[in-house]
Amino acid sequence: MSIARLCRQEHTDFLFLARTPWCWLFEFSAVYESGSYANLCALAYQGVPAGPVITLFLHIDKTVEGRPWGSATLLDYPTAAQDTAIFSALSPAQRERHIRLMVRRYTRNARYCSVREVIEYLKTGEVR
Repeated sequence: MSIARLCRQEHTDFLFLARTPWCWLFEFSAVYESGSYANLCALAYQGVPAGPVITLFLHIDKTVEGRPWGSATLLDYPTAAQDTAIFSALSPAQRERHIRLMVRRYTRNARYCSVREVIEYLKTGEVR
């Protein structure tokens, strides 16, 4: 993942996926474009056992001294993948509306958690 990509602020919302030994960073709306590389990667591990898929929604508010600042929302991969599968089949206008709603939900209604919960999430990939 390139920090430069985050710092350029061409986009402010991203989906970060990680599964040992790979990780991906996608512009959030690209995940909902049916058949795109981002969409295929976001859906690739549905129903596949063998380890967690770390899924984060990243929202970049600003760049300070060349570093991106913003929020990270922990997501439950099976739920996020199911949402992606359902809404990527819609028309572009309906997808855009859904994306705006998801961004609003992830940035305004984020649940605060402890560092211990984040570490546990990174180990298991499960949101509790």
